[in-house]
Amino acid sequence: MRVAVYARVSTHEQAEEGFSIHAQRERLQAFCVSQGWEIVEEYIEEGRSAKDLDRPKMKKLLNDIRKDHIDIILVYRLDRLTRSVLDLYQLLQIFERHDVSFKSATEVYDTSTAMGRLFITLVAALAQWERENLAERVVFGMEQMVHEGMKPGGHSPFGYHFDKHFHCTILENEAKTVQRIFDWYANGLGYRAIAGRLNQLKIKPKIAKHWNPNSIRDILLNDMYIGIYRWGEIIKHQNHPPLIPEQLYHLVQKRIASKTTSREGTGKYPLTGILRCGSCNEHSMQGYHDKREGKSYYRCTICKKITWDKRILDPILEEIERLIPALDLMGRSKQTATGNKEQELKDKIKKIHAQKERWYDLFTADNNPIPKEVLFSKINQLTEKEDALSLQLERASNAHDINDPTLPTKTTIRENYCKADAFRQKELLHSIFEKIIITRERGKNQPLSIAYSLK
Repeated sequence: MRVAVYARVSTHEQAEEGFSIHAQRERLQAFCVSQGWEIVEEYIEEGRSAKDLDRPKMKKLLNDIRKDHIDIILVYRLDRLTRSVLDLYQLLQIFERHDVSFKSATEVYDTSTAMGRLFITLVAALAQWERENLAERVVFGMEQMVHEGMKPGGHSPFGYHFDKHFHCTILENEAKTVQRIFDWYANGLGYRAIAGRLNQLKIKPKIAKHWNPNSIRDILLNDMYIGIYRWGEIIKHQNHPPLIPEQLYHLVQKRIASKTTSREGTGKYPLTGILRCGSCNEHSMQGYHDKREGKSYYRCTICKKITWDKRILDPILEEIERLIPALDLMGRSKQTATGNKEQELKDKIKKIHAQKERWYDLFTADNNPIPKEVLFSKINQLTEKEDALSLQLERASNAHDINDPTLPTKTTIRENYCKADAFRQKELLHSIFEKIIITRERGKNQPLSIAYSLK
């Protein structure tokens, strides 16, 4: 009889040490000797979950079965093969189709009869039920922690530190920054402008290296800053000291909802946010409108030099015309890069799924040496990582879905720019340039020097 031995281990520690695999192989080899069977192939799956059949050695095993290279499949225990009833049913059909028997070294199953196949399916169904029931109990346990005033893991929000018993410490410097963010936004600044200010002031966020519009928006939308804590459907009011008044928080939410930083407002001065003064170590230049002249201009926030927008825009449009072929190529490259980023995030999420499955496996494992509370914490940490990656994937997918229009030809670029509304003009310039640096000597008609970096 040609026997294929299949062994699998799911935990990272066991995969590294090899103990579980070694124990399974010894038992399986001894079983084959006692039966007088010949082992033709060993399929060893290290660090793999049994939640599905997407496993390298499992695929090889099924391929060899289809080539009629195997008479018997031997495992240490049924759950080494699969934990899914649906997958088990699929495997049994493949085994029967190719006249392959299934044996367990520690359990009595007879897949040659209908009753035997029913029995093994029932056993797998019960195992899957216990596994899913366990996952529900883990979620229930986390909810109970919240009800009892404990924090089920995770990072503390900017401005606070929570210990595991939910004792709150206000981090004064961070709290002042949170108050600044709300005040600035309530007084008309947008996400990007606030992030830029914080980065210029060299104020660091809690985790990332720099502030960005998304991190500002997350803070402004977070009602933890008025003393509310949310976990799933659980909402606890007056859970911890607020950092800002409720009146200010609701004012900010009203502004976000009404989008007062509308398309027209944000596009009024198309170069704001990317225009830098070359005379002042590249400090930002803000847009203004001269009612007497009826023209717009940009002024450095440090040296106060003024440059009319037409003097800047004309050479920039000429530069875009010159760069059209290169920009088209870069756009295609960026779409490819975005697709690669999405796949990378999907792969990371898939790995986290597998890691969570391994921790779930340990809950039901016999003689598990790891305390339940440690496993509980590990699962929670992985869930948080998964949520963060899922958010990144959603943002990457949204960015990928926005199909950039085909760049116009050289003869139409200026015409199209002039016809576009202010927001579209700003959108075009900001999608091409990371920053534009202008330098000129003092004097009304001095020549203008323009440098830039592309996104």
